[in-house]
Amino acid sequence: MPQTSALSSMSATFASKAYASLGADEVRKRALKTAQDFESVYIADAFKDMFKGVSVDPLTGTSNTSNETWRDMMIDEYAKNMVKKGGIGIAQGIADQLIKIQEGSHS
Repeated sequence: MPQTSALSSMSATFASKAYASLGADEVRKRALKTAQDFESVYIADAFKDMFKGVSVDPLTGTSNTSNETWRDMMIDEYAKNMVKKGGIGIAQGIADQLIKIQEGSHS
């Protein structure tokens, strides 16, 4: 599942020394941005699954590769917009965990 590997990658980045030299405010800011990006991908994947059986062109009832690409791009933007407006509520929890991981790497 893409979300699992993305979350593992984010955790590894925050546990690395790459963020060790940053101040607490900057770490929080980056953690929240990273978590929001992850939430956006998660929401987009859920939306894409929901739209799998829906035809792209309502007039003809058909879909083709180019239509699917445009729809995927539209869904990605919907997801980003949804996260900007509060999302589904997982970004803050993920950000908190990333910060804990970073704080643990200082010990």
